[in-house]
Amino acid sequence: MCRPDGTVALSQRLTGPLADAAAHHLQPAGAGPRGRTHDGQTYTSAPAGFLVEALSGTTRHAVVTITRVR
Repeated sequence: MCRPDGTVALSQRLTGPLADAAAHHLQPAGAGPRGRTHDGQTYTSAPAGFLVEALSGTTRHAVVTITRVR
């Protein structure tokens, strides 16, 4: 997730129901490009147009919690 200030925040592991909902949309679209955070952690981005609701700032790190997939 790219925050309004331009920083990248990674989501925490999705729960079962959210993972199922995300897979429904992500599998047909395929994986987005891979990236790396400033501290070297790798991630795979979601394709453009993938919409989720997220809570930002739920931990002290730049991590978001996904609450719903649309």
